[in-house]
Amino acid sequence: MEHQTRFNTVQQRVVRGARERAASLVSNYYRVAPREWQRMPYEVRTLRSLDSSEVTDEAFAQTVCYTFRREAGSLVLEEGDFFRICLQDHRILDAMRDLQLRLEPLLTCVLTHELVHVVRFGQHLQRIDLPQELRSCEEQKVEKTTQAILSRAGDPDISRFLSSNGRCAGDPSRR
Repeated sequence: MEHQTRFNTVQQRVVRGARERAASLVSNYYRVAPREWQRMPYEVRTLRSLDSSEVTDEAFAQTVCYTFRREAGSLVLEEGDFFRICLQDHRILDAMRDLQLRLEPLLTCVLTHELVHVVRFGQHLQRIDLPQELRSCEEQKVEKTTQAILSRAGDPDISRFLSSNGRCAGDPSRR
């Protein structure tokens, strides 16, 4: 992973802002109460803190599900799924340059898409272990929902990205 371009300190701040904006857009769309949203089991990580198994050249980001279990002795306090949104800095920065877009709207699109996955999996609207042959259909549903959410944002840069790329995930060269 050493050869891949990573977000710098300023860009890391942009990631945090885009995360907040995307979370607001998605929680408003699904009408998730603020308290419930704060308990949503997810985190966003950039290339700097990803395990090699979480890095891909096929998408701007991917959401990985991990199972967690908290115990006190033999007593199970909590267990469930935890979602890690793995931003692919190198892919996002390349797309930003190729499409001549600002980082914040691009990240907002990508994170909105991934948070739709988090809600669908976390609220059991979709199975996490979806068979490979059904994943394309799920991606289409998520992309359609993402575009509906982002169209309400009223951001010209986001609209420009959607019209130039058509998708918030995956390879911008594949439409």
